[in-house]
Amino acid sequence: MGRLRFFLKLAFICNICFLLAQLSYYIDFKGQFSGLLEHVLLMGLIVAFPLNLITLLVALFMLLKKKISWKELPPYVFIVNVIILLSQFFLL
Repeated sequence: MGRLRFFLKLAFICNICFLLAQLSYYIDFKGQFSGLLEHVLLMGLIVAFPLNLITLLVALFMLLKKKISWKELPPYVFIVNVIILLSQFFLL
């Protein structure tokens, strides 16, 4: 159970990096923050989608099988991850 909470929060952080990576297409940084931007792009575009998809599928499966309850999960992180997953399907 603790691992699932950890992976939900890690997926949330990667999803924030995904949103920043999408935002970076519209903002010209002119060479500033290039090192930071490389890591944000890596986590946002490569790690976020598969991690988010797998974590949400596992959480949904465990919720449907009643192995965990909504009280044990951070529901706001789960809902935000679902919303960002839908946007990842649209944008990727």
